[in-house]
Amino acid sequence: MVAAWLDRFLYRHPFEGASARRYATAERPAFGGLDDRLLDGLAGALAGARRLLDLGAGPQTLAARAAARFPALAVIALDPSRDFARARAGVAAVRAAGEALPLGDAAIDVAICVSSIRHVRDRAATLRELRRVVRGTLVIVELDPEAEPARIAAHASRLGSPLLRRAFGPLVVRTAPPAAAITALARRAGWQLAGRRDDPEQPVYVLELR
Repeated sequence: MVAAWLDRFLYRHPFEGASARRYATAERPAFGGLDDRLLDGLAGALAGARRLLDLGAGPQTLAARAAARFPALAVIALDPSRDFARARAGVAAVRAAGEALPLGDAAIDVAICVSSIRHVRDRAATLRELRRVVRGTLVIVELDPEAEPARIAAHASRLGSPLLRRAFGPLVVRTAPPAAAITALARRAGWQLAGRRDDPEQPVYVLELR
């Protein structure tokens, strides 16, 4: 019950102001090499793609890495936060909510959500919008409430404060939406699950949908 309350009332809103600064400086860096591992896995799809959407891009960590690795790729970093929707080299920044994407039908070849699907207000509506705009692959990367303690501890050790390190397991990871719940929502939105894997280092699952 506590997990459900935290999920609905604490996590389903954009990072703004102090929370945005804390996420960018003390929390997002703890994902370490995850972005490069994700891009390695998508290298084949991105090599022939025109547009990549990073939904819930936050400080554009993954978007910037993608733009650097794939110079011919148009990278769109979309986030509802005023603090994060700022253009940077090689990345087009768009401020918008996942439930109402300002993109045309089938305009995106590949989309990725890194620990962001949990933060949208309406996950079902966001997945429907992604189904409308994405003609290729959608990758959802989310904290796994079933992750083993070692991977949780490895991430927590990289966080920027003792309070964040203590809270990460019980209040952040264990309250995240399970893979089965997101998969069920995605299927109702018209997606098919092509694969699921766990990252070897970070406490996240990776869903590949088409």
